[in-house]
Amino acid sequence: MKIIGACTFSLQSYNKFSARDTSGHGTHVASIISGREVIDASYYGIAKGIARGGAPSTRITAYKVCYHINCFDIDVLSAFDHAIANGVNIISVSIARPRLVEITFDPIAIGAFHAMEK
Repeated sequence: MKIIGACTFSLQSYNKFSARDTSGHGTHVASIISGREVIDASYYGIAKGIARGGAPSTRITAYKVCYHINCFDIDVLSAFDHAIANGVNIISVSIARPRLVEITFDPIAIGAFHAMEK
């Protein structure tokens, strides 16, 4: 895995947020997508086996849109637009929504549809 870029998107433009992963969630998701095979993996000695990752030669650009518990729709859509403009091949979105949203009003569904079109 190679991280080739990182961007932040924030409606609160007066704040200078970092693209660094402060909770470990982004790092965890990236390792699932592009992790390498680990032999003799286990959970404290239980369930020993081989942990297989995705595609180790992956190049990742991180688009950070959530800060603490705030994920603004405009930031999500801006990140999708940026990824599309950069020619990203695969977009993995890992955001928990606090409530159900009708698909025609869901920014993740809308952004994913536009990305799929391109």
